[in-house]
Amino acid sequence: MEFPDIIYSKFDAIASIQLDRPETRNAFTYAMTESLSKAFYDAQSDPRIKVIVLSGQGEAFCSGGNVKDMADGKLTSWEMKRFLWDHVQRLTLLMQDIDKPILAAIDGPAHGGGFDLALTCDLRIASERATFCATYVKIGLAPGNGSAYFLTRCVGTTRALDILLTGRVVDMKEALDLGLVQAVVPPDHLLEDAFTYAEKMTRWPLESLRAVKRAVSHGLHSDLRSHLDYMSSQLALLTQTPEHRKAVEEFANKNKPKKP
Repeated sequence: MEFPDIIYSKFDAIASIQLDRPETRNAFTYAMTESLSKAFYDAQSDPRIKVIVLSGQGEAFCSGGNVKDMADGKLTSWEMKRFLWDHVQRLTLLMQDIDKPILAAIDGPAHGGGFDLALTCDLRIASERATFCATYVKIGLAPGNGSAYFLTRCVGTTRALDILLTGRVVDMKEALDLGLVQAVVPPDHLLEDAFTYAEKMTRWPLESLRAVKRAVSHGLHSDLRSHLDYMSSQLALLTQTPEHRKAVEEFANKNKPKKP
């Protein structure tokens, strides 16, 4: 299977997806969005994979849409609608459907659509030189791929509006204070630290990881009574997994009173 404009690889229980257009700061192309969709689908379908790490080649995470195409009139009216709906937004919906943790390792700019992409991930680790920017207002547009949706849920309405309406650059000190990233590390440690973080999650049973992610997603869109009912069903199923039975048996044996 070929993956134009990205590098897709697997390391034990971790799938690595890297945007690979460093000469354009990893700006989106049709081929890239298709490759990302194929890679995410493959990682979701592979029972060996527990965590997905998304990063960018070079000194940028993703600069978003190709402004040159916009300047050339290639992304106007229905062309823009189709590009978003058929490519970019379908990738966002696919990432939301994946019930394995997705960790973004962000170096350099995550601007415009790249900001959207970073926010679509479940967790984010960034380098000290990383920046976020909702660039849409600077070119007379609005956030079209989820940043208005995800950012509001991360930081609240007022702070989200501040970032989206001003188009200002958010450095990683502020991003860490806002909870947009989980850690800020030196650039040369980014991927190593991201994989170390991912490996902490791979120690746990896949079905438990998937149930936790589904629980958080369900909780955001349901009332408490419905959520608790949903989770009781999930736990009933999890108690039947071999991993759960083994873990509780080991715990019970470890804490069994020793005979005198």
